[in-house]
Formats: sequence, C-alpha cells, structure tokens
Amino acid sequence: MSERRYLVKEMFGPTLQGEGAHSGRAVVFLRFAACNLACTGCDTDFDPEGAVRMDAAEIVARLRELDSGGTRRVVVTGGEPTLQWDAPLSDAVRGAGFRVHMESNGTRPPAGAVDWLTVSPKPQHHPAGLALADGLAANELKVVVDDTVDETVIDRYAAKYSCEHYFLQPWMDARYEHNLARTMALVHARPQWRLSVQLHKIVGVP
Repeated sequence: MSERRYLVKEMFGPTLQGEGAHSGRAVVFLRFAACNLACTGCDTDFDPEGAVRMDAAEIVARLRELDSGGTRRVVVTGGEPTLQWDAPLSDAVRGAGFRVHMESNGTRPPAGAVDWLTVSPKPQHHPAGLALADGLAANELKVVVDDTVDETVIDRYAAKYSCEHYFLQPWMDARYEHNLARTMALVHARPQWRLSVQLHKIVGVP
C-alpha cells in the first residue's frame, strides 16, 4: 500500500498565533484544503484548487525548514483538518518534536493525537446550524460573534462542553466595531468567557 499523501493548501511561518489562549506565541502553520461545511462569510481559502499533495515525511521536512526560531509548535488548520489528520501524520509530526495545536469546527473528533484542540463553531453562518461532535474533548472553545449569533447557543455550548478556556471573538468584517461592542457585552454578562481578538490581523502578519 502506498503512503498517504495529504492535500495541503499552504504552510507558512514563522508567524504568531493570533487567537485564543496561545495568542502571541511563535508558531508555524499547516493548512489543509477542503472543509465539510460551507459557512457564509468564511475568510479562509481552503479550496482544493492550488493545493499540493504531500506525504508525512515531506510535511515534516517543510515544518523544519519553516521553524527557523525553533518554536516546535505547529498550528494545524484548514478548511477542516480532521478530514485528513490521522495517526501516521500525527506520529510523524509529534515524533519530530512539534507540539500540535489543531483548530477545528468541532463536527468530527481528530483521528490522530494532538496536544491542543481549539474548537471554533460558527452556527450562525451555516444554514443547518452546527452541533459539535458528542464526547468531544477540547482545550478551548471559541465562538465568533456577529449581530446574528444566538446567545442561547453560547450558553448551551458552555453547559455541554468542558474546556479549559472559553473565548468570544468579534467577527472582523465591515461591522467590526459593532461586533466588538456586542462581544464585550456578552463577556461582561458571562464571566466564564473571555474576549479574543485576531492579533495577527492587528499587527499585520499572516
């Protein structure tokens, strides 16, 4: 059987993690192509067009090239990374000394081990709504807020899923100031949640 080749949209770094509990940390990024959702307003290019096929050894070699500062921390994202992330790739990347931080929409559990899991559902931007996978264990839960987010969904997430960190993040679009004000009001009323901003966009890094 031939070794699996993964559909990679882009790899880049060193840069900064811009969101959540690890905001401001030096990282490298591995972005997979393809997603199982089609959320309106998505700001990420995960189209398989222009993506390249890479095996685990090629991915690890490229991570080492990018990690010039020795952070040994890779953010695995997409698209939806759980569509491709598996045990062989996890073993190769973590075996090379990298801590794996995954950012997922939460509809599927990762098939391979990760060191940090961020679940970021956007139920207001998906026509069918969005239910997280049952039994999903995450380190942090991050909900992006715009004027249409249902406050009861936020409360249901907090009640159902046990995480170390809970973040509300304003949607960074033309109504950003409005979204920020609404997010801050939600945080004020819900001490369990904290404000997250997209630091990488503020400081101008990818």
